[in-house]
Amino acid sequence: FDLILVLCYAWTALLLGIISLKNIENILRSHFKCIIVNIMVFSFLVLTSFGVYIGRYLRWNSWDIIRYPNQLINDIFVRILNPMEHLHTWFLTFVFAVFLNMVYWSVSDNFKSNAACKHQ
Repeated sequence: FDLILVLCYAWTALLLGIISLKNIENILRSHFKCIIVNIMVFSFLVLTSFGVYIGRYLRWNSWDIIRYPNQLINDIFVRILNPMEHLHTWFLTFVFAVFLNMVYWSVSDNFKSNAACKHQ
């Protein structure tokens, strides 16, 4: 029962995230060229993966940016400035980014969108 419950929440969150990103992508397509939008979407998913790492493994929450901004920013910049000392961070971010990109691009209706992009 617990596994089914957790999987339902995870699936719902993933689905809502994909739908939200698709809405953002559609808005961006009216302002930017398709290749730029695709790069932006890819970047959003990589940043999301890093955010998942920060929340899941470093145990930071969204309200901590208000409560402990210096400590949170320090934790982020230490990992960015010293990537070789934090290989675990970048490995997990990479793995999750690959997963999110595979899910997003496989369920996205980009076949239609990319056809429209060729005309730009």
